[in-house]
Amino acid sequence: MAVISVPNLSSNRTASREDVKSKIIVDHVEIEVAPKPPVADDFMYDFKYNHALPTTDVLGVEIPSDCDAQKEASSIVTLLSKVMGEGDAQGFTDLFLEYGVWRDKLSFTWDHRTFNFQPAILKAASDLFPTTKATNFNFLSPKPVVCRPYPDFAQLQIVVSVETELVVASAVINSVLTKNGWKIYTMHTVAEKLKQFPEISPNDGHMTGDISWEKQREKDIDAAEPEILIIGGGQNGLAMAARCKALGMQHLVIDRSEEVGDIWKKRYEYLSLHFPHWPDDLPYFSYPKHWPTFTPAQKQGKYMEWYASALELNVWTRSTVAKADQDESGQWTVVVNKGGKETRTLHPKQVVMATSLCGVPLTPVIPGMSKFKGVIRHSSEHTSARDFVGKKVCVVGTSSSGFDTAFDCSRRGVDVTLLQRSPTYVMSLTHSVPRILGGYKPDADGNRPSHEEQDRLFFNTPVGPGEELGRRTAKVLEDLDKPLLDALNARGLRTWRGQRNTGNATLGQTRNGGFYFDAGACQDVIDGKIKVEPGYIESFTEDKVILNDGREREFDLIVFATGFSNTIDSIRATLGDKIANQCGPIWGIDEEGEFKTAFRETGVANLWIMVGFLPMTRFNSKILALRLKALQEGISPAPYKI
Repeated sequence: MAVISVPNLSSNRTASREDVKSKIIVDHVEIEVAPKPPVADDFMYDFKYNHALPTTDVLGVEIPSDCDAQKEASSIVTLLSKVMGEGDAQGFTDLFLEYGVWRDKLSFTWDHRTFNFQPAILKAASDLFPTTKATNFNFLSPKPVVCRPYPDFAQLQIVVSVETELVVASAVINSVLTKNGWKIYTMHTVAEKLKQFPEISPNDGHMTGDISWEKQREKDIDAAEPEILIIGGGQNGLAMAARCKALGMQHLVIDRSEEVGDIWKKRYEYLSLHFPHWPDDLPYFSYPKHWPTFTPAQKQGKYMEWYASALELNVWTRSTVAKADQDESGQWTVVVNKGGKETRTLHPKQVVMATSLCGVPLTPVIPGMSKFKGVIRHSSEHTSARDFVGKKVCVVGTSSSGFDTAFDCSRRGVDVTLLQRSPTYVMSLTHSVPRILGGYKPDADGNRPSHEEQDRLFFNTPVGPGEELGRRTAKVLEDLDKPLLDALNARGLRTWRGQRNTGNATLGQTRNGGFYFDAGACQDVIDGKIKVEPGYIESFTEDKVILNDGREREFDLIVFATGFSNTIDSIRATLGDKIANQCGPIWGIDEEGEFKTAFRETGVANLWIMVGFLPMTRFNSKILALRLKALQEGISPAPYKI
């Protein structure tokens, strides 16, 4: 008699034809659920313009090994200068591949926009060129070069400056050689300076008043009346304050922490940043030359404290928004609980939310939790495992915080188990750092390249081509990391190649989690110092943890490394339901390949969202500050929305 079993299907789910596949098992038929990826391809990802890379087999021609990059680049830029200077939308479009991409930040569109393929490029150019002429093209460093990341894919990389009536911009142009000559594959134009309102000169610095510099700073901070109110004093808030100050805008940062930098100082005590510090400096204040390669978190917190002091930023710590209102014209009235001692009413022209991508900690509600005699905490509350030596710890979740917390335990000899529900994208630093951050690496003498130059290159690739390249990179890294991944799999840790098979590239733009860059924990998993169990906690008793499938375990500490809710929860808690309900989706990728709301209009007049990892902080804070300055001075065109 045939037996039909349906493993891993809960009683409230029906397997569809697409979900199941049949396999013959000697004397019975077993219906098996086809595994679904931990993160769906379209999760927070609406992009609609995928296209294969223009490889040499597709183009039918290769860039010669002796190509004179400067000569060819000069010809391309001459043509580009001519058609853009003349406002020739068709001529501009014809310079691109049929599936070429023009990406712009502020310089033409006064927004973050990507125009995928010739029809979209032609439409945008036809609309924008009559009012925005491009002139004064000049080469920037690095000089033109043929980049050959793969044997079948090469492009001529060109970096130029260009001017419009309002801005000085940069353009990174990547061209490929076709049978019909050079064609632009991608072009990224980014506003870098307002021509009428450049950054202000530093003050003289001579002490001419009757009080000390320190006392004067205390007085100035206390008396701040901001045009730009920045909520959140982490890296994004401080960078925005510095950018606004450099453009002559009155600013104020408010933060609930006791001190500037607490966001890093009060993380788990052994934490260091997972990537080298090379691209991580905040604007105008570089790390010193002999800074440790991987910055200890508490040291990063001190750096932020120094940053706020050195750049004379106005920061109110231990301060929160008590009430925020807007009138019909979009004017703000914000009541601030200052230092827990008094309230101040402010009327900023713009409000910038810089409270990170994280909303509130997510801890599941599980039957029996209140009866459990052990300790239950979220990873954001975990500072050290030193009090649990000789005891048993379970860490729920296998993204970065989960691995870090488990490693904190294992290195102290604590009996620790990682509970994994879904596969994790894991990559070694050995192979990933040269491929991802190699451009920022210091030379043999410890001198790092220009961040301005490297940021242009690092952030220039549009989402569509970036996805295609990301898939290739993820496959290369997976092959290079095969011994590591095989050893982890042998210990029961499940891994995968990331959302859309792009490693961490798409995950970073959507979920902002689900990956781990190996900072040491992997070897402890392989050595059995960190145990791995599949599944999830189903319930608690007073002294036991019941996993799915009825497995009983005993633990003294449960750490839920289960992430955070959306930024909208932070906005709701800070500015109220009325304002939060008007905000569009904040993170994730829209149809054309830009972040949905971050750095752009939010749906609420005069409200902006500033988020991102450290290099993104430096790059996008400049663009957003330029936008705010242009609005303040009344020179900002309306964003191009067609």
